[in-house]
Parts: sequence; structure tokens; C-alpha cells
Amino acid sequence: MAGDILSFIEEYVVEPFKYATSDWLKILIGVSLLFLYYAISLIVYGILSLFFGPFSLVFILLLKIIFTIPLAGYYIEVIRNTLKGLDTLPSWFNIVRILIDGLLYKIAYSIALFLYTLIFVLPVILIGFILLTIFRDLSSYIPWIVLLSLFILGGLVIYMVVILIVFWICVPLATVNFAKKGFFGFFNIWGILKKFSFEYLAIWVLYKIVPVIILLPIGICLDIFMLIPFVNILVLLLVILLVVIIGPVLGFILEVMFHRAVAKYYRERE
Repeated sequence: MAGDILSFIEEYVVEPFKYATSDWLKILIGVSLLFLYYAISLIVYGILSLFFGPFSLVFILLLKIIFTIPLAGYYIEVIRNTLKGLDTLPSWFNIVRILIDGLLYKIAYSIALFLYTLIFVLPVILIGFILLTIFRDLSSYIPWIVLLSLFILGGLVIYMVVILIVFWICVPLATVNFAKKGFFGFFNIWGILKKFSFEYLAIWVLYKIVPVIILLPIGICLDIFMLIPFVNILVLLLVILLVVIIGPVLGFILEVMFHRAVAKYYRERE
């Protein structure tokens, strides 16, 4: 058991980390893109929120799309290199292909998310709305209907959360399919499901859930310190420092590691 855990860590954590940090010049380019996105977003939001309020988030979304297209394209190249058995980080010089791959990937992801929502989420919302409307009309005559309606509403919310989690779990394998088979590979549902295993779920949890669990206590502590007079300004500056400087470094390296790990897992099950 211990040997299996150590082997898992070596295969999907240690080796991807060595890979992701093997060429700091290439890493610096990716980190710079994330840094520019975070920095410009903070500046734009700070200025535009004074004039447009919540609508300034639309500009932030546009910035995210612009900066994440080359990043997505680079992660696709990381996957391709891994599937080919290469142990070197992709070059940024082939920027045209990176941008095309990134744009096509974003389109594929958006289509998949839209269809997934349309098929699995929207009908449930409509059914829930109809049932709750009926129960609301009956609640004045039958008191326990209120409890039943709340129970149904809670069940629908849980269902939608589970459905979205399943989608997020499928996306990394769909991304590898995209890198290997092209645009329509992203929608090869059967090919994705065949690759599912507890080992893959462990990889996904390790990279997507564990960092959140680690950062959550830090966020709570920072929120507590924000309540202390005169200290809150220092805490705010610290948060900005973490987000703008440290965030891009950790974010890019972890994403490269994650796509490397998933691609290795995929290749071993070919």
C-alpha cells in the first residue's frame, strides 16, 4: 500500500514538478501572461467599477478570454509532448499554433458546457420552478407542503452541483482527447468514460481539491485579520501581493504539472 502511494506520488507529482520547472525561461513566459492578466484585471476593475459597477466584470471576463487562449494552447502542447513521450517543455516560438489551439479549445469547451447545461441542468431548473410554483400555491392550504418544497429545492441544488462536478472531472480527459484527436475529440464521451478510474480521480482531487483545502484556512485567517483596525490595510496589500506575484507562479506551474500528469495517465491506458 505504502509502495503504491509512493509510486503514485513519484509518477504524478514529483516527475511533473521536475518537468514543469525544467526550463524557467519558458515558465517565465507563461507566468508573465498570468501576471499581466491579474495585474490588468485589478487595475481595470478598480477604475471601471467606479463608473460601471458590477458591469465592469464583463471587461474582466474579456481579459480572461484574451489571456487564457495562449495559456490553453500551451497546455495543449504540454499534453502533446507528453503523449509523444517527450520530456521537454514546449517552445513558445510556435505561437501561431498555440493561439489556434487555444482558440479552438475555448470554443470546444464553451460548446460542451452549453450542451451539458442545456441537457442536464436546464430541464431540472424548469421542473423545479414548476413544482415549486405549484407547491407555493398549495402551501397556504397545506402547511407541510412548504417543507416538501424546500426539500425538493435542496435536492435540485445538490443534483446540479454534482452534475457540474462530473463535468469538471471529465474536462481534463476531454482536453487530452482534444490534443490527440483534434476538435471533435473533446466530445468523444465514450472514449473519456473508458479512461475513468480511481487513480484518475485521485489525480484530479490532488490538483483541484487539495490546493483549495490548503488555501481555505489561509483565506479565513486573512479575513479575520481584515477585521483588526490598521492591520486590514497591511493584510489587503499582502493579499494583492499574493494574488499578483505568487499566484501566477504557482498557478502556471500547477497547471503544467496537472496536464502533464493527466496526459501520462492517459498514455499509460492506451
